[in-house]
Amino acid sequence: MSSKLNTLNISEYNLLANKDPRGCYDRTTRENLYWIIDKLTAHQGKLSPLERRLHDKFRQANFSPLEDKDKKVKFEVRRYRLTNNAKQTLKLSASVLTLLITVGLTVYHLVLDAPAQKQVDLVFYQELEKLGLVSSENLEQIRTDLTVRTQELQRTKEGNRQLNAAIADMILNNKATENMEYILKQIYQDPKTRYVSRNSQVTLKFNNKEIASYKKDPNLWYLVGTLDGGILRVIYDEQEILKIKAIFGRTGEETPLGAYEIKNKVNKPTWYKKEIINGKTRVRQIPFGDPEHEIGSWWMGLRKLDKPVPGSYGIHGVNLAKVNEFYKKNFDWRNGSAGCPNIQAWYLDFLANVLPLGVRVDIVEKDKWKPGDARPVGSAA
Repeated sequence: MSSKLNTLNISEYNLLANKDPRGCYDRTTRENLYWIIDKLTAHQGKLSPLERRLHDKFRQANFSPLEDKDKKVKFEVRRYRLTNNAKQTLKLSASVLTLLITVGLTVYHLVLDAPAQKQVDLVFYQELEKLGLVSSENLEQIRTDLTVRTQELQRTKEGNRQLNAAIADMILNNKATENMEYILKQIYQDPKTRYVSRNSQVTLKFNNKEIASYKKDPNLWYLVGTLDGGILRVIYDEQEILKIKAIFGRTGEETPLGAYEIKNKVNKPTWYKKEIINGKTRVRQIPFGDPEHEIGSWWMGLRKLDKPVPGSYGIHGVNLAKVNEFYKKNFDWRNGSAGCPNIQAWYLDFLANVLPLGVRVDIVEKDKWKPGDARPVGSAA
């Protein structure tokens, strides 16, 4: 916010912006407000767009003083009218009302389901309309909003029900493995998804049902990245479980061919972005969560096993806010990254959770490997 202000500081801006040009305020507040307006007027040539809009709104402001004496008189009249009996009655009524509200809220939140809550909301606003506290137009808008939300909730519940049923059916019919690409995309970041690591294996569960279980043996895993076509194949125990679209290095920064192994895994990694400033290459640290961060939620570092190459390479994702733009722009799958294999977030999250360190990763021009063929083991000899 401070970067958008040239004349005022944040406190001055907020003090004035939250006021009414014709509002009533005490003397000190009015003096401060007029002083801020004068400051904006004196620096008109330097105002930022935000400050200019604020100045246009308040340049003819006419703040009124609070009628302290009148307020005190009214307060004394009200207090005089409230006899002791009236006070006791109000206290009793307030206690009963508080109890009723507490019970009502408890039932509302703990007993009623979402559709029933929507109906209660609608009745509540209808009663407010009868008391003149809500206009007919507002009530109609509220009714429309409640209807839309109810429909959205129903669609979400139906979608979750169908997803649970589909995954349960895949598990029951032993088809989870051949449908992993669909499953991983659907359950990504769903709170019902868990990776359970115990002893020598990792188990993927959804809604407390086991989808798949994998041993933490790097020799059972094998990854092949194919530049021709932009594919990353994931093999476990001689069976291909995933065939993922991947982005490889662009022209001039091609992904080096050869044999690698996964040397480390980092969740929410810092991105070390290379930039050329004044003809010199600089490396800037961009933490996870920064809008400019563009390598996703995991980094799986790769170590070259054959001929060493300069630079650092790893399997990672892309900026989630730009993922559609990124994949559309790099539709040929081998012209987008600075050399690292890039994959979608749901596959990246899965691999980062189940792959052990030392897994062999081959980057090839064309892939000829088939299940059953001899292949390299998962770590360097």
